[in-house]
Amino acid sequence: MGRHAITLVFAATAAAIAAETGGAVVTAVEQGGLGHWLIAGYGVLKLTVALAFTAFVVLRSPARRRAREPIAYLACAAAVLPAALQAPTASAAPGLVLAGELVALLGCAWMLVAALALGRCFGVLPEARGLVTHGPYRVVRHPLYLGEFAAMGGLLIASPSARNLGAGAVFAIAQATRMRLEESALEREFPEYRDYAAGTPRILPSPRRLSASGRVPALAGERGTTLAEYAPILGVIAVMVAAVLTPLGAGVTTLLTPVVQAF
Repeated sequence: MGRHAITLVFAATAAAIAAETGGAVVTAVEQGGLGHWLIAGYGVLKLTVALAFTAFVVLRSPARRRAREPIAYLACAAAVLPAALQAPTASAAPGLVLAGELVALLGCAWMLVAALALGRCFGVLPEARGLVTHGPYRVVRHPLYLGEFAAMGGLLIASPSARNLGAGAVFAIAQATRMRLEESALEREFPEYRDYAAGTPRILPSPRRLSASGRVPALAGERGTTLAEYAPILGVIAVMVAAVLTPLGAGVTTLLTPVVQAF
């Protein structure tokens, strides 16, 4: 699948989420209420991820060797599964929805930091575009996947329907497959990746690694990009985070108002 086809898929997904989220925000503004604001925040979280990934796909570098395995394409199709999740209903438990959205927001933030560290080495298919071991990649080998799992988990906490839980299970299996294929591609293209992988946890950081991450030198020939090169994307992310925090803030205020008034 070429650059333009993948970009089109992500752009179309973002457009569909934007239309859905716009309606939810209008409803929240017109009708108010904690439930409507939380639903709007849920949509904005999904839109944040879709827009950011569309931008990263546009700016990525060519792969050193194109992925050809059918399983790679099937696994990558799961990357858009979060867009298919059902939003929580207005009758959902506000505390559960709020907790899930806060977890998803933290996951999104970590995921975007990892994507920025990757820079033009970012990819959707499990292909080697470059070797990155700095920033969050000093802590775990797959910080981007860690953020994706956290964001997906938060969305599932907020809306644990049977359909969403099924999508989450497929997502987890597909992401595990992508990690395995990506590691194989990196080992094939970068012999030094084996030593890096031997000393770095796959996805869950260890306390020892966290304390030592600042002293781990980057590998020779490492690629990536600086945050300055992604200033426009950082601006978009800042706006989107502010948009997420607005409905979440309204939800928290509504939830805490009766408690404050009781005193």
